[in-house]
Amino acid sequence: MKTLRRAMALIAVSFTLGGMVEPLTAPTTTAEAKATKVWIAPNHGKKYHYDKHCRGLNHAGKLKHVTLKWAKHTHYKLCGWEK
Repeated sequence: MKTLRRAMALIAVSFTLGGMVEPLTAPTTTAEAKATKVWIAPNHGKKYHYDKHCRGLNHAGKLKHVTLKWAKHTHYKLCGWEK
């Protein structure tokens, strides 16, 4: 009888905590998947940058924040410093 109660308690606790444990673990994603927005310098070439402070943007006077999809569609390529 005692083992039956222990087993029932263990099952109840596992079902109760099972729903709480899942949201606490975050799925891992790659850096490229996270960055849906990229930086471009519209007056300086056809490269896009994930990091606003990339050294490829040192001499850019004006920066623009665009989507990665738009940048690729308009023939922008990834910056050589970020490959």
